Amino acid sequence: MSADPIESGRIPDAAQPGAGAVATESPGTPQSSGPSPVGPWFITVYALTMFGFQLTLLMPTLFSLAYKVQVIDPAAKDTSLGFVIGVGGVFGLVAGPLAGVLSDGTRLRWGRRRPFIVIGLGLSALGALIIAAAPTVVVMLVGYIVSMVAAASLSAAINPFLAEQVSEGQRGTVGAIGGSGAAVAGVGAGLFGSFLTGNAYLLFLTPVAVLGVVALVYLLTVPDQPAPEDTRIGSLLDVFKGLWFNPAKHSDFALVWVGKFCLQFGFTFFSTYQLYFLLDRLGLTPEQAGRQLAVVGGISLVAMVGCSIAGGTLSDRFARRKPFIYLASGLVAGGLVVTASASSIPVFAVGGVLLAGGSGAFNSVDLAMATGLLPEKDKAGKYMGIYYLSSGVAGAVAPLAAPAILRIAGGGNYSVLFTSGAVLALGAAITTWKIRDVR
Repeated sequence: MSADPIESGRIPDAAQPGAGAVATESPGTPQSSGPSPVGPWFITVYALTMFGFQLTLLMPTLFSLAYKVQVIDPAAKDTSLGFVIGVGGVFGLVAGPLAGVLSDGTRLRWGRRRPFIVIGLGLSALGALIIAAAPTVVVMLVGYIVSMVAAASLSAAINPFLAEQVSEGQRGTVGAIGGSGAAVAGVGAGLFGSFLTGNAYLLFLTPVAVLGVVALVYLLTVPDQPAPEDTRIGSLLDVFKGLWFNPAKHSDFALVWVGKFCLQFGFTFFSTYQLYFLLDRLGLTPEQAGRQLAVVGGISLVAMVGCSIAGGTLSDRFARRKPFIYLASGLVAGGLVVTASASSIPVFAVGGVLLAGGSGAFNSVDLAMATGLLPEKDKAGKYMGIYYLSSGVAGAVAPLAAPAILRIAGGGNYSVLFTSGAVLALGAAITTWKIRDVR
């Protein structure tokens, strides 16, 4: 199951400034009518890139980090895992917006996005090596911080793609296909991991190698341009001040942000601790658990892909987003409640299918809704960075909060943890209901 199959976006055709990067437009400059429709090859390359990118994110968070932590620190594995993922996520929160702004303002002839893909790949490999060799949880944390900075660099290159290169009428569909690539990565995370536990270096470096192959195709396929010459990036303080927007003035975009935060917060409880749930509640070994996660993930993948494509396509066709978000958040909440009571793999699988279907539909439709509600259309990099920050904040805070919830009634209380996540997931339906400029 994917932790956030939406961390998708597509990349640049027009040079558009973002947060902290300001470009002035001279009189008489023709106004762009928006991106042209993209063809099957571009969409395929995008989906493959999302698969590789998500595999580097999901294999550690869904399997390999949890596996390594329980080997190094079995007595306090719940707390140690939350510590590594939570603190690493905080560094990712800081690096993400900064990388997005720097990418928006980069004026290299090679382009403003491509360099950040190359940097991200190099840092991903370094972080994986550190984690694989780590003898302690603290060293693991150092490696994971490097990996989170790498993810920020990669996100800065990939996330603006949907807003900058895909026409409004295709965004739901293309976002769904990108989400499907992420879903496949979620299945592969547990399956690949279960066969690689005998070699820590293969366990952590394999996803980086996969990303390297698909990223090369992406670099050769997707056009890129340097930022306009009059783009200016201020001080670091200016950069972070530039990430601010007035939530009262742009309340619809703020509500999208909060809704994504709520759903991702609840989902992160499940995605972070699903391996330990199978180990502690159902008594499986790590290798058995990894393969069961792959089997359940394979079944769930059908639901996720189907709901993702159906949600994105139908929301485009009917020009309505809200009903699909209501349904999606209800499915995620229902899946978490079912999983909370699971005492067997079949019940766990039912919960996984509901979670997958709901997250698939939510990811494609919410992304399309967000790109239509950007407060400033010429600063897609800034606002898409802010949008994805919602899942970043949730991904950092939820693992830090989870150990306290798990200790209710004597420890290992996954029922309370997952039920709490279900309540939070329903928050997305409430925030969507209050949005005014989307039907």
